[in-house]
Amino acid sequence: MFYCYACLRRHGKVSAIGRSHSRFDIEADASTSAVQAHLREFYLQTKGVAAALKILGFHGVRIHPPRFGRGWPPRDEVERRYRALAKRNHPDTGGDPEAFRPIQWAVEVLRRYRPPDEYRADPDAD
Repeated sequence: MFYCYACLRRHGKVSAIGRSHSRFDIEADASTSAVQAHLREFYLQTKGVAAALKILGFHGVRIHPPRFGRGWPPRDEVERRYRALAKRNHPDTGGDPEAFRPIQWAVEVLRRYRPPDEYRADPDAD
């Protein structure tokens, strides 16, 4: 089983949907080839960022263009929502590790792909 960030569901690796969505696995290793690594980066920068925003509860947020566009939520709001979800779902506080894994992945994606302020189209949004 793996968690798919394209449709925000769990899939079995042997099912038809699981085979076609395996490139969207949040724990996939893209080290098999350079082409696959580049494709994974592209998917993360487009579908991955949108999925991460949904996982953290930012519904209706649209970043356009995907990498350096307008619409990024403020950093402190992302961290606040992450901490609230982590308090409820972290395994050390009695939460389910399977429920916590997508939350941890989402905040890592948003931290990684958020453009620096000097490159953003809306630098005054924070």
